[in-house]
Amino acid sequence: MKQTLQTSIWSHRDIRLVLPARALSYAGDSIALIALMLRVSDGHGPAAVTALLLAFAVPTVAMIPFAGRIVDGFDSRAVLVWSGLLQVAAGVGLAFVHDLVNTLALVCVLQVGQAVAGPAWGALIPRIVGESLVGRTTGTSQALIGVATLAGSAAGGVLVGAAGTRGALLVDAATFLVLVLVARLVRTRRRPEAASGGEQGGVMAGLRAIFGDDILRILVPALWLFVVVGEAVNVVEVFLITGELGLGPSLYGAAGAATGLGAIAGASYCGRLRADLGRTWAVVGGMAAIGGSCVLMGLAGNFVTLMIGATTIGVGSGMLNAATSALVVTRSAEHLRGRVIAALNGTIRSFSILALLLGGAAGALLGPRGTFVTCGIACAVAAAAAGALVLRVKDSELEAVSH
Repeated sequence: MKQTLQTSIWSHRDIRLVLPARALSYAGDSIALIALMLRVSDGHGPAAVTALLLAFAVPTVAMIPFAGRIVDGFDSRAVLVWSGLLQVAAGVGLAFVHDLVNTLALVCVLQVGQAVAGPAWGALIPRIVGESLVGRTTGTSQALIGVATLAGSAAGGVLVGAAGTRGALLVDAATFLVLVLVARLVRTRRRPEAASGGEQGGVMAGLRAIFGDDILRILVPALWLFVVVGEAVNVVEVFLITGELGLGPSLYGAAGAATGLGAIAGASYCGRLRADLGRTWAVVGGMAAIGGSCVLMGLAGNFVTLMIGATTIGVGSGMLNAATSALVVTRSAEHLRGRVIAALNGTIRSFSILALLLGGAAGALLGPRGTFVTCGIACAVAAAAAGALVLRVKDSELEAVSH
C-alpha cells in the first residue's frame, strides 16, 4: 500500500490542484460553446456558425510561431497567470456583447490565451509528477476532461435557459479565474534554462524535435491525416443520424454522449500504459478503431449499430489523444516542450480547419453515408501504414527518450 501511495499521481499536491481545475475549465468551455452557438445561430445563417468555429481554430494556428517561445522563454507562473487573465477578460467581454463581430473578435482573444496556456500546462505537468508518471497523469487528465466536457455539455443548455447566454458565459469566465488562482498556488515552477543548448526558433524548433524522433516522425503525420479525414465526418454526422437514419435530436445527443463516454474509457486505459511501445500501438490502434467505426456508422441501419460505432470512435479517440500527448511530452527535450506542444496543437488546428472544408465538400459529393465510409477507409489505411512503419523501428529507438 505504501508503494502504491508513493507512485500515485494524487500524492503530488500540485496535481491535486491542477487536474481538477483544468477539468473544470473544460466544462466551462463546453458551456460557453453551447451558449455561443445558440447566440450566433439565432438570426444568422450557417456562414456565421462556420465563422464562429473558425474563430476558435485560427488563433491557435496564428500563435504557432509565438506560443512555444513564450512558454519556454518565461517563468511558468507568469505565463499561466497572464494568459489566464486574458481569458477571464475575454470571457467577461463575451457575456456583455451581442453582435456577431464583437463576439468573433473576443473568441479570437480567448483562443490566443488558450494557445499559450495549453502548452504551458502541458510542459509544467512533467515537472510536477516526474517523467515516470507522465503517461498515467495524461490519461487521468484526459479522462477527467472527458467527464467535465460531458457535464458541461449537459449543463450548457440548462444554464442558457435559466440564466441566458450572459449567465452561461460568466460561468465560463469564472472557471478561467479558478485556473488563474491555481496557477498562483502551484509551487512547481518551470523557468527558462540558460544552458539548454541554445536551440532557437518557435514552430520550426518544435517541428524539428518531432521529426528528429524515430516514433514521433511516424505518428504525428499520421495524426494529421487522421484529423483531416476523421474530423471531416463531424460536419455530416448530424445529417447521418437525423436524416439518413431518421432519428430525433435526443438520439443524436445520445450518440454524442456515447462517444464522450468511450473517450473517457480510452483515455483511462492509456493512463495504465507505462512504456512508449504500448503508447505507440495505442495510437495506431486508436486510429484503426476510429476508421473501422466510421465505416460501421456509415453502413448502420439501426440505432444499436450506430451506438456501437459511436462508442468505439470515442474509445479510439481517447486512446489516440492520451497516448499521443504522453509520447510527445516524454520524447521531447524538457527545454523544448513548450514549443513542441505548441507546434503540435497549432498544426492539428490547421488540419481541423481543412477538415471542416473537406467535410462540407465530401458531404455534398458523397452524402453522409459515403463520407463516413470513405473517411473511415482512409483512417484505416493510415493506421495500417503507420503500423507498418512502426514495425520497422528498432526497439532501442522506440524506447529512447531525449531530455
